[in-house]
Amino acid sequence: MTGPKIAVIFYSLYSHCLTLAEKAVKAVSEADPSAEVKLFQVPETLSKEILEKMHAAPRREDIPVITPDELTHWDGYIFVIPTRYGRAVSQFSSFFDATGGLWAKQSLSGKFATVVVSTGTQNGGQETTAVTTLPFFTHHGIIYVPFGYIDPNLMQFNEIKGGGPWGSGTLAASDGSRQPSELELESVAIHTKHFASIVAQSARGAQRLAKEKEPGSSLPKAVAEHQKDTTNASTSSVESTDSKKKKKGSRFSVHSITKGIKKLLP
Repeated sequence: MTGPKIAVIFYSLYSHCLTLAEKAVKAVSEADPSAEVKLFQVPETLSKEILEKMHAAPRREDIPVITPDELTHWDGYIFVIPTRYGRAVSQFSSFFDATGGLWAKQSLSGKFATVVVSTGTQNGGQETTAVTTLPFFTHHGIIYVPFGYIDPNLMQFNEIKGGGPWGSGTLAASDGSRQPSELELESVAIHTKHFASIVAQSARGAQRLAKEKEPGSSLPKAVAEHQKDTTNASTSSVESTDSKKKKKGSRFSVHSITKGIKKLLP
């Protein structure tokens, strides 16, 4: 039985989200060696001149750029998204907008997704970035898996950190000078491992059901015995009911005949 297929998809202007995405790939691969995990980046929408003026980090040419059609191959997606004004950056929005053909066919329905974020400040969109991405998932029928509070580090107050119940994340500072801390990277690992385990349960369950539906395949022993017991119980119940009806009908018939004869006698 094969493992889950998970795509880690990011956009990174100053390498913060690249660091988070690489941590996610490593964490999922180590947690489930049978998983197929691949790193992608969304297409760039800014010109080279604009990127130079923004002092953007060099784009990693060795990481493939994902296309909408490639989404159909994967069981789940870890989207690593930088924030602009509390929502996903335009590069991600443009990529989402390009999936209209998949939406028309509902090709992504039943897939899974989660979100890791990077914001400039503590209140700059750690939660709203994930929340405002939900409409995309909803229209496609994609199932969102939140982080919850499975990571005890979300409760600590010893140091500043990004992330929350919607998803893990980092705080980059308004000038991009702060890099993801070890605590934040640990949260990303816990978050993405949890996500991968949810996807794996679904993927392997679907494989098991598909195998059971194959011609000539036998049902698991427990399922087969349960169905046999249910069928026998149902048959016995029907036979018992029919027997009672026949007996009741016979008594009614003899009683009616006897009563009729008595009326005819003087």
